[in-house]
Amino acid sequence: MSRVTIPTNLLNVTARFALFLALLNATAATGVAGEPETSPKASAVPAKRNLWSLAPLSRPPLPRVGASASALRTPIDAFIVAKIEEQGLKLAPEADRRTLLRRLYFDLVGLPPAYSDVEAFVLDEGEQAYERLVDRLLHSPQYGERWARHWLDVVHYGESHGYDKDKPRRNAWPYRDYVIRAFNDDRPHGRFVEEQVAGDVLFPWTRDGVEALGFISAGPWDFIGHSEVPEAKTDGKVARHLDRDDMATNTIQTFNSLTVQCAQCHDHKFDPISQEDYYSLQAVFAAVDRTDKSYDPNPDVGRRRADLTREIAELTVRRQSLGEGFSQNAGSGLEDLNREIASLEAALSSLPAQKMVYAGTVRLGTGFFAGTGAQGGKPRTLYTLVRGDVLKPLKEVGPGALEALTALPARFELPAHHPEGERRAALAKWISDPRNPLTWRSIVNRVWQYHFGRGLVETSNDFGHMGSRPTHPELLDWLAVEFRDGGQSLKKLHKLIVMSATYRQASMVEPNPLDSDNRYLSRMNRRKLEAEAVRDSMLMVAGKLRLDMGGPSFQDFVMENPEHSPHYRYDLHDAEDAKSHRRSVYRFIVRSQQQPFFTTLDCADPSMQVAKRNESVSPLQALALLNNSIVLVMAKHFASRIERGGGDLEARVMRAHADALARLPTARELEAFSSHAREFGFVSLCRVFFNLNEFSFVD
Repeated sequence: MSRVTIPTNLLNVTARFALFLALLNATAATGVAGEPETSPKASAVPAKRNLWSLAPLSRPPLPRVGASASALRTPIDAFIVAKIEEQGLKLAPEADRRTLLRRLYFDLVGLPPAYSDVEAFVLDEGEQAYERLVDRLLHSPQYGERWARHWLDVVHYGESHGYDKDKPRRNAWPYRDYVIRAFNDDRPHGRFVEEQVAGDVLFPWTRDGVEALGFISAGPWDFIGHSEVPEAKTDGKVARHLDRDDMATNTIQTFNSLTVQCAQCHDHKFDPISQEDYYSLQAVFAAVDRTDKSYDPNPDVGRRRADLTREIAELTVRRQSLGEGFSQNAGSGLEDLNREIASLEAALSSLPAQKMVYAGTVRLGTGFFAGTGAQGGKPRTLYTLVRGDVLKPLKEVGPGALEALTALPARFELPAHHPEGERRAALAKWISDPRNPLTWRSIVNRVWQYHFGRGLVETSNDFGHMGSRPTHPELLDWLAVEFRDGGQSLKKLHKLIVMSATYRQASMVEPNPLDSDNRYLSRMNRRKLEAEAVRDSMLMVAGKLRLDMGGPSFQDFVMENPEHSPHYRYDLHDAEDAKSHRRSVYRFIVRSQQQPFFTTLDCADPSMQVAKRNESVSPLQALALLNNSIVLVMAKHFASRIERGGGDLEARVMRAHADALARLPTARELEAFSSHAREFGFVSLCRVFFNLNEFSFVD
């Protein structure tokens, strides 16, 4: 929730008390039941409309550059060079080819290059070699796994509910597989958005249209508040209110980078988002619950199932009407109907078994968690709330979005008694509309961030007044227009970025005092590998990484008390279990008890939307990389693999060094590492390799 900080340290006690009373009176004046908490639109909201991120998109001209013009490789460089020349700076030299290769591998597929790949690339100095490498990595199936992991951070995907009982979600993984598949297929971004918000409506009978709805259900869910408390109770109302809050917040923050959640209790204090806007977004999800949804991956089977189900229902109604009549022919008519219904039911039962996905959908159940219950799927009636209090409704609201985006309708005009999905379809179209500048600025900024370590807008989840302003606003808009109007291809955007001279700069140069934090990108930022890439790299050099894709997640824990309140015991997991030697994107992600090794290495908290992970260096990380069971086991397998190749100690040390770091050791390094292996053993040496900065940093 946004707050104003008052410098009370400058006030004496009397002045502080007077200020407190003034604030209390002002709050009470706007919080009386029956009167809106929001400020009058004529004064407050328009005063906040002057927000850079809401300005319509237009393609800026490429800037003119001076002496550095020869360094330009893509249009991106023109914007960067113009800015750094303005600041009295210049581009850093290009990184060496081994560094560039390693950078591309980790950025695009999240795995280290083999030594043989490095050697071949270093020897081939032609420009086409670099471009061919980029194309090959972008078309690798590991590309989707790499970039899906970034996306899952943003949408706070997890495979347990969180809250008190934190029960597992056995069918959450199809959404993760959908994201991987969408990235590998280079799904146009507009469709990617629409599938996740309303795929079942906009793309019926498609597998992606159902599995993508895992986006709506990605966040935490209060099992007790929904399943054990009826909606008529206050706690039940609160649980469902918070559930809709998570859906609305996740949708707008993920796709549009605005903090709509700050308008839950009052108009947004800083951005042009009214309380009515916020509850209109909640109304979009007013009939939606999180639950397991059955579906047919084959669209032909899905259509056939729907047709059979409809025909059976229609004939059942006819049979009931015949049975209630007194016609002499009713008996024979009933027999014919019974045979026809039985035939249709047999055809229905012969269809392939349906799959399940944990998704956002209408649930028509029984008991306390009955979804929309007796309303039969009709959306709940929602109101603006005094201070967000579910017991103090004010004004009824319908489905809609943000009034400040004047190019698009803020409220969705839907016919009376419309199906629930029409609300989500309207929001999906609102987000993916070419006239919505937030959508296109947001996604190109996120992609930029993961390549450079910081976005053109540093606060990639907040494009509001309290967020950062773009360091290169013209470049951000140029990229957004180029992406939106050029096919909405993420792979084309990646290639545009990594082909640039800006991306190819060296990072190991002296920081320029005129740009000490590198806001203007006069060098490449040096970045640590995140937890998943470190673990996957260890498995890969140990020869144990399995590259089979998709399917249920592996568990690196033992679950105790699964029927009540599960305990996830990571300490009991056997690191030798081959089922857990898959890429980390396929790891079962628990909310309440996170994996200690991953947490120590700054893994994202799945209970929160994580726009950007922390990047810390601590003694705990060194201890984890020395002593964690996965490190010990992989060091053993790494050593065993190297020793099977034979040769004297120095030859084995050279092979291990090349496999771990994709280069041969210098004479001094060879001597030091060989000495360590003689004294402490080869397994210990392999642990040393896993602990080198060169192993755990991109550059």
